Amino acid sequence: MSWSIHHVNLEAKDVRRSAAFYAAVLGMAEGQWVFPESRGYIPGAPDRLALFPDGRQSHTGLHLIKGDPDFAARNGFRHNPSLGGHFAIEVADLKAVMRRLDHAGIPYSDGGVFAIPNLHNIYFEDPDGNLIEVNQRV
Repeated sequence: MSWSIHHVNLEAKDVRRSAAFYAAVLGMAEGQWVFPESRGYIPGAPDRLALFPDGRQSHTGLHLIKGDPDFAARNGFRHNPSLGGHFAIEVADLKAVMRRLDHAGIPYSDGGVFAIPNLHNIYFEDPDGNLIEVNQRV
């Protein structure tokens, strides 16, 4: 199965302080987050969410998010992608990944298209509890 890293999402206690760090120390340019029409619960204020695009595709690169203990419940998820950080892998066949997870008995949260336009995503944990997002363009 072909795949690529789509983004890395880091939890930030102070999103603006962290964004200033990445801009000043690493010279990264902050971008503008665009939400899909079917937006789920994802606080988009600059003090809650920041995007540092890498220029490959929409929303690829580094995401900074203020941890939100209610994020999972408000989206109907089992997993909370705002806490502890996660990395995201883009694949061509998300349904195949979901079938593998079902076959292995690994629970996942199906976010549909809720945070990034035209991107269907799921969340699950590896055996060590690291949160993984897998997504596919739709």
